[in-house]
Amino acid sequence: MSRRVFLKCVGAAALAVTASGIFAGCSEEGGGSKNTVYGANETVQINGVNVKLLGYQQGFGSEIAGNYADKTLIAICFGLDNQSEKAIQMGNTAQDKLSDVWKAIKNNKFDTLGESEFVVVAKDKKLGHAAIGFSRMTPNAGIGDILGAGFLGTLEPQKSGCIKIYAIVPSDWEQIGIQYTPYFAPNETRSFVLNRSNQL
Repeated sequence: MSRRVFLKCVGAAALAVTASGIFAGCSEEGGGSKNTVYGANETVQINGVNVKLLGYQQGFGSEIAGNYADKTLIAICFGLDNQSEKAIQMGNTAQDKLSDVWKAIKNNKFDTLGESEFVVVAKDKKLGHAAIGFSRMTPNAGIGDILGAGFLGTLEPQKSGCIKIYAIVPSDWEQIGIQYTPYFAPNETRSFVLNRSNQL
């Protein structure tokens, strides 16, 4: 699915959503198709890694709320379960850049960051965002769980982790479209849709 088609599909989401929260006409069971749009808690396998959109968190950043006047900051959580026989690199952001990412999140300056593995869209507009990898597949993963060897670092075989995507969203958002092109599988792009009801 091209990014243009993806954006158009997300823009028409209100008219084309099934009860489970994914777009009508798309498989609800998945199976790895690049044309499938996956909802929360649906798993797709990419190169031996099970990827699942877990949901989102809100209210964790109250101390920086002043920098988000009339906007909402959420953390979109993806779980990764490495069922392959080799370690995978979750991302390419080096450990020494962690402070830059935190600064971008705190100050609502996402435009200072480089390319991302994610495209995040709501109401036909791309959203500013930053991603951080954690060594536990849980929304409660904290600073002590940030992966080493690059904080979107190495996930060993048979281990699980999560990526949190910190994103600015409109306060009245209902759906968010997400495209994910993993660092460990640069030729594989999968599409997901997050509903407001998917709060963790």
